[in-house]
Amino acid sequence: MKLHVKLSRVAAVVVGAVILTFAAQASAADTVLQAAGCKTEYFLLKDLSDAYNAKTGARLLLGNTGNKKAVELLLDQKIDFTFTCKPIQKLTKGLQLDPDAVSSWSSVAIAKDPIVVVSNSSNGVRDITSEQLTRLFQGKIANWSELGGNDIPVLTAHMNPKLESGVVMLFKEFTVGLDGQLDEKARLGEGPSMLGNYVSLTRGAVTFMGFNSYEEKYGDILAIDGVLPTRENILDGSYGLAATYYITMDGRSSEAVADFVDFIKSEQGQQATELNFIPFSE
Repeated sequence: MKLHVKLSRVAAVVVGAVILTFAAQASAADTVLQAAGCKTEYFLLKDLSDAYNAKTGARLLLGNTGNKKAVELLLDQKIDFTFTCKPIQKLTKGLQLDPDAVSSWSSVAIAKDPIVVVSNSSNGVRDITSEQLTRLFQGKIANWSELGGNDIPVLTAHMNPKLESGVVMLFKEFTVGLDGQLDEKARLGEGPSMLGNYVSLTRGAVTFMGFNSYEEKYGDILAIDGVLPTRENILDGSYGLAATYYITMDGRSSEAVADFVDFIKSEQGQQATELNFIPFSE
């Protein structure tokens, strides 16, 4: 009789644990988080959102509104968190926010987004300045000899803007500005492999792409201002052609936001980040 009672209690505990597990899964599956932010970081959040949904069933509704609009939405409590390319301290100063209104906010660094400039090996240039890089992709440098290289016409190439690539938007931020124009004569590609193969086979060609898309066969990576995009240089900030991405949130945010940030820091979150970016924390 006692054995039967003990077994019944064990069974009740097991059933209770299973019910709680299912309840937690159902609760996570019902979760919908809304976020908005940096137009280039949007692509990272899409990767993380897909991975988080696959693990928990929770959904993220993302808007690539830009930092300013996203901050306004969070101030109005219309979204759960923002994803920003600057920490809250710099946002407060740059957007002239009321420090008291964002006193409970914090930013968590989650990734680096580096761009590499790839040149055909015959061009004879290994290092250019930031100013030369801008002029190069504006079409204002016609021959590699102007940069100390060989007498070969410059042929720029980049991703087709119609693809709404985060790489193109980020490159423009670093060079001509989001409203600026890249060389109208540039060859347009449908992906980094197409661009890389074009550069490898074409004397005078040069392009840019995400760090993780580069393959040695494409050509030479150019140093910018004397700094090569090694992983170490990217993470310590000495390589200038790399953005740092943050999750910016109100300290009074829901537990669901904290769960998502914990996921980003987890092994699965880091793997999702590594698809196209470099995990980073401060």
